[in-house]
Amino acid sequence: MPFRTNALIIASAILLGSASVYAEDKAVEIAQSMMKAMGGLDAWNAAHFVRYDFKVVAGGKTVVSRSHLWDKPGGRYRLEQTNKAGEAQVVLFNTATKRGTAYVNDKRIDGDEAEAAVKDAYSTFINDMYWLSMPWKWMDKGVHLKYAGMEKGSDVVQLSFDKVGLTPGDQYKAYISPTSHLMTHWEYTLQGGNKGSWDWQYVDAGGGVKLAGNHVSEDGKSINMGAVRIMTTVADQYFTDPSRTLQTLK
Repeated sequence: MPFRTNALIIASAILLGSASVYAEDKAVEIAQSMMKAMGGLDAWNAAHFVRYDFKVVAGGKTVVSRSHLWDKPGGRYRLEQTNKAGEAQVVLFNTATKRGTAYVNDKRIDGDEAEAAVKDAYSTFINDMYWLSMPWKWMDKGVHLKYAGMEKGSDVVQLSFDKVGLTPGDQYKAYISPTSHLMTHWEYTLQGGNKGSWDWQYVDAGGGVKLAGNHVSEDGKSINMGAVRIMTTVADQYFTDPSRTLQTLK
C-alpha cells in the first residue's frame, strides 16, 4: 500500500505539472496572437514618438487630464498637467535616468519641489503608459502568464509579476476575444487591495500598431487616451522648451 500511495502521489504530481506547463504554454500562445493582432511586436518596437493623453471622467466630470509625449527609443519625455494648486506644470525628464526638470507656469522650479515633481512624473508615466499599452507588456521579463480557461466567451489569462514595475504585487485577469484576439476586458486586484474592472477599446495609432483609445468601467467611469498617435518626427523643442504645448504638435 505505501508503494501504491507513493506512486499515486508521483502520478498526480506529473499530471499537475503537465497541466501547469499547458496553462503557461497556452497563455504564451494567446499573448503572441494578441500582439500579432495589434500589429506585431516588431512594429511596436519600431515605434519612435508616442503622443497620447490621459483623461479620467467620473460622474460626468473630468477629474484627471494629462498630456504625454514619449521619445520611445531615446527615453525623452514630456508631461503636461495641472498641479494641485491649479497651475500649469510641465516636466521634462528621461525615463531611463529618471532625471529631469520641472516648470510651473513656464518658470523652472528647483530643490525638493522639483525633485518631487520629477519623481511623480516618472510614476505617472509608468501608470498612464500602462493604460495605453498594457497588452504589449505581457512578454516582458518578470511577467508570469497562466491560462485560466474560458469565461464569458473569452480566453482568460492570469498575470502576476516578479519585481516588475512599481507595484509587483498586483494580480490581473485579462479576457481575450477568440475572434479579434484582442484583450477586451481587464480585472485587477492591486497590491494595496483595491479592485477594478474595465472594458478596453482600441485605435490604430499609426505604423500598423493598435493602442488603447478608451476604457470604460462598470460604474460608468472612463479613461480616454485622446488622439493616440505614433509619430516618426518631432521637433526637439518639445523635449526642451516648457513654453511649447502638445496641443500645437501636429
